Amino acid sequence: MTLTITDMTVAYGDRVVLENISFTLNEGQIIGLVAPNGTGKTTLFNAIMRFIPVRSGTIEVDGTAYSAKDKDVLALHKLITFFPNQADLHENFSGTEHIQMYADMWSGKRDQVQAIIKRLEMEDYVDRKVSTYSLGMRQRLCFAMVVAADTPIMFMDEVMNGLDPENVSLVSDILIDLRRDGKIIMVASHLLDNLDEYADKVFFLKDKQLHFVFDHHVDKIDYFKLMCTQKQAEKLEESIALPEGTMHLGNSMLCIPLETLNEKEQLALYQMIRQMKDGALTVGPLGTGEYYSHLYGLELHSYDRGHEHETEPV
Repeated sequence: MTLTITDMTVAYGDRVVLENISFTLNEGQIIGLVAPNGTGKTTLFNAIMRFIPVRSGTIEVDGTAYSAKDKDVLALHKLITFFPNQADLHENFSGTEHIQMYADMWSGKRDQVQAIIKRLEMEDYVDRKVSTYSLGMRQRLCFAMVVAADTPIMFMDEVMNGLDPENVSLVSDILIDLRRDGKIIMVASHLLDNLDEYADKVFFLKDKQLHFVFDHHVDKIDYFKLMCTQKQAEKLEESIALPEGTMHLGNSMLCIPLETLNEKEQLALYQMIRQMKDGALTVGPLGTGEYYSHLYGLELHSYDRGHEHETEPV
C-alpha cells in the first residue's frame, strides 16, 4: 500500500499554511514529522484526513484519489486512524469500552483487545472510568485505541505527550511491531532522539513546505560534535582550519564533518579540541536533534530531545 500526497496547499483565507507539499509513504514505514509549534504539523494531518479543506492537491491511496466528497472521505477514513484527542474521550466510559469501540468502528482487532491492554500494561486501571485517569493513562488509552482499529495507515500526532521514559520506550517498541506488520505510520513528536530510534525518515516542515527529509537508511558521515559557545568555536577556528560543512548549532554545539579529513588531520583536530578543556565531545552522525537545531536556529536544549547522549570529557 502507498499513500501519495501531491502538490497539497492549505490556506486559511489569504494566509497560506502549507504550500505544494508532496510525498509518498510506503507500507512498513514510519515517518517522523517535526517542526516548531504552529508551523503546520497538525494542519497536515487534518488536511490529509479531509478534516479541513485544501486549496489544491491530491490525496491517493494505492493510486485511487480521494476527494472532499462525503463518500470519498468515508472511504478514506476506513483506511486511516487519526490519534484521538484526549478531550474527545468519554469521561464516564472505561478504557476497555473505548478500545472496543475503536475496534468495532474500523472492524479491527476486537478479539485482540485484551492482548493490547496487556501489552500496554493497562490491566490495573483499564476497566475504571476515564475520569479517574492521569495524563499518561489517557495517552496510553488513545494509543491502544489506534492499535485496536488496525487500519493500514496510522497518524500519531504527539503520541508520546505525557508519557514517562518507560512508557515512551514501550510505545516505541509497539510502533516498531506495527511497522513490521506493514503499517504506514506518521508520527509528529517533540522527542527528537526517540524518533531516531524507530523512524525510517523524518520530515521537516519549514516556510510552509516540506523543507528537508532525513533518511535513516542513507549512509551518514561522522562528525566531531563539541559542546561549546560561539566564542569558543571562533577560537578553535582561529587555531586550525575547519572543513567545509562545519556547523555551529544554536550557540551550543559545533559539528565538524570528518569525511574529507584523513587520519592525521582528524588526530590534529582532536588534539586541538582537547586543548580547549571545555565542553564535551561525541563522535557520530548527525541526528534529528542536530538537524532540527540547524534548520530552525534553536539551541539543542530548548527542544525536548528525549534523552541525553553519552559524552566524553575533553
